[in-house]
Amino acid sequence: MSEPPTGADRLTQEAMGHWYVRLLANGVSYFDASEVIPRVGSWGDWCRLWIERAALREREAEEMARAGRRLSAAEGYARAALAYHFAQFVYHEDPALKREAQEKKVACYLKALPDLRPPGERVAIPYEAATLPGILRIPGGPGEKGKPPCVVLISGLDSTKEEFHTLEAVLHARGLATLAFDGPAQGERADLSLRPDYEHVVTAVVDFLAGDRRVDPGRIGALGVSLGGYYCPRALAAEKRLRAGVASGGFYDMAGFWHTLPALAKQGLRHAFQAATEAETGERVKALSLRGRLAGLDRPLLVIGGEMDRLCPAEESRLMAQEAGRMAELVIYPEGGHVCNNIPFLWRPLAADWLAGKLGA
Repeated sequence: MSEPPTGADRLTQEAMGHWYVRLLANGVSYFDASEVIPRVGSWGDWCRLWIERAALREREAEEMARAGRRLSAAEGYARAALAYHFAQFVYHEDPALKREAQEKKVACYLKALPDLRPPGERVAIPYEAATLPGILRIPGGPGEKGKPPCVVLISGLDSTKEEFHTLEAVLHARGLATLAFDGPAQGERADLSLRPDYEHVVTAVVDFLAGDRRVDPGRIGALGVSLGGYYCPRALAAEKRLRAGVASGGFYDMAGFWHTLPALAKQGLRHAFQAATEAETGERVKALSLRGRLAGLDRPLLVIGGEMDRLCPAEESRLMAQEAGRMAELVIYPEGGHVCNNIPFLWRPLAADWLAGKLGA
């Protein structure tokens, strides 16, 4: 079911046209999508209907937990968390309802963490006068020798640390630890304004990892998706402790395609920048640029794009790789959409294999 529901309003059609495959790639079942989405008569229904479905999945997880089925319960809580996440991911019409979904997402995923494989740990990353919440997951067990490399996972505009759940599994299978986190204007830190100079945020995350004795501080990489695909190469150029980076579905200079962005993305950027108007947002996005920042890059960067990406055009990936020069490897999938979410079985193993090779996993 990839078509918007019959009679859906413009924003619902927009959401489905751009992000439907993202729900499926990141852990929402086709069954839930095919049942909930046709009931969305207008965008105002979206968050409420997904909260209802997430609550059902949460109750199922609770039943599994009471029965002592710990792993199944953890998987169920993660499923519920992702449904709560997608209830609110690009939804801004009712702030109280969005906040409810966000808080329930965090609570469900926190219940899942101890019994996931590998288990996860909620961490607090010092950042300026605040902290950034993160999820650290380390594959292996007590019998494993040495400290594994770690991949810092960088979210996009409306993604959060919990949305990396299915991608993390691909990295863990290759011996890579992961640290996903909510940075400024993301998830639990939506109270902080988006900052184009995100390298300062990543430096705080690397500082945290450098002090954690369970991972190898000399083998830290990064992977960013969408807006995170802009943040990642910018951080790689500035933060010398990053050994390698992957930018998937990112961009070189947002000002060049700002006018083509869908209304929901422009709305999300306005909230993230804490701007008063769309016009002010348009001015603020001019700072979201890699121009001149990747020249002379001395560590490897894998740039992944989709020729069919209607949010961040493939040409943006080409420009990014062009400026990074010999340190960049560029892969454009002809059939790929935004973040190649329609072909996760292609780009994710490629990125994981590449990172495992660069970080010596």
